[in-house]
Amino acid sequence: TSRAPRWASAFKYPPEQKETLLKDITIQVGRTGVLTPVAELEPVFVSGTTVSRATLHNQEEIERKDVRIGDTVIVEKAGEIIPSVVSVVVSKRPENTPPFHLPTALNHKCPSCDGPIEKPDGFVAWRCVNFECPAQAVTSITHFAGRKALDLDGLGESVAIKLVETKLAASPLDLFSLSLDKLANLLLDPAKSSDGLTKSKERRFGEKRANTLIKSLVKAREEMPLSRWLFAMGISQIGESAARELSRLHEKLGDLPESEIVADLSDLPDFSELSKSKRKKENHPRLKQYQIDDNLGPVAAQHLLTFFRSKAGKTVLAKLRELGIDPKSDNFAPNPATTTKELRFTGKTFVITGTLSAPRQEFKELIEGNGGKVSGSISSKTNFLLSGEGGGSKRTKAESLGIPVIDEIEINKMLKS
Repeated sequence: TSRAPRWASAFKYPPEQKETLLKDITIQVGRTGVLTPVAELEPVFVSGTTVSRATLHNQEEIERKDVRIGDTVIVEKAGEIIPSVVSVVVSKRPENTPPFHLPTALNHKCPSCDGPIEKPDGFVAWRCVNFECPAQAVTSITHFAGRKALDLDGLGESVAIKLVETKLAASPLDLFSLSLDKLANLLLDPAKSSDGLTKSKERRFGEKRANTLIKSLVKAREEMPLSRWLFAMGISQIGESAARELSRLHEKLGDLPESEIVADLSDLPDFSELSKSKRKKENHPRLKQYQIDDNLGPVAAQHLLTFFRSKAGKTVLAKLRELGIDPKSDNFAPNPATTTKELRFTGKTFVITGTLSAPRQEFKELIEGNGGKVSGSISSKTNFLLSGEGGGSKRTKAESLGIPVIDEIEINKMLKS
């Protein structure tokens, strides 16, 4: 940037590393059933904070580093943020310490529900395959309610835990059957005072918060677009961008299970294993016809079809039909080449920075809903920088590259022109 001397090079110091004892390996259950091993460490002060836990990712990573319970390990904070086990001090390993094998340690059962676990072909992670697993239910409900998903006001992890514990909700869609009375009388854990001490009394969720959540659920049912629903469902490999592209290609959720587009896409070879020349759209007629972007590939399509064909997926679809929910697309344009209505920002890439009058997510949705893309960093491919107060380094870089910098007033003018 203009504030940095072009003749200079920057070097990062290696991260601080410390030795500590790995006391145990516990297993966390994620919303898709993935079982993640976690190193429980003797607390050690590293790079400004005390580290007592670090992810070990999966069984293959444990075997690669040969991590065992009772080992002395070297830890650091990757990127100065994420605690990481770098290696083992083998010379300090106690005699006869057995290797750690995740399925054996769990007796081939999920630590949350005692259901069966398996490792699908081609995957590195072990998974719990019980759709009604309580741990999966909590994380699924929390994700479903998240700001980038259905944005259910007042429903965080602590509330999700209590809903599952009290059997008021075993899955995200159970939320739509909750009554105002049951929600209002839901007992939460005692609050903590400012000094960190737990107050003695349990708290009710309360009528006011229950009303707010019910209104959010009504809005989700009636107004939230298909892309938000697809992301909220927590299907493996379907993130925000893939959900948005699927929404562009399908008018409503009910069209997806039998989608010819998704079926054709799933039959293509994995893009990550192809060279760029073989990945080009002209080599794949369906990609060319529908102008499918890089956010939606064969792997995502395969996961989507697997979900809809699974017992869990069929249960979700049946429940949605029972509730009368069939979310509609807000960006349906399956064939851009022949679409008569050109979206305002088709083919344009935006970057957002600074403080705006509304959350950035709202502007991101506005841009994507009008055919544009939103990137996280400035490059030569950026068409516009939408900047609020305090644009900082992104604004400086955009100006140095001659990229137009616009504000909220200008983007609204562009939409109306």
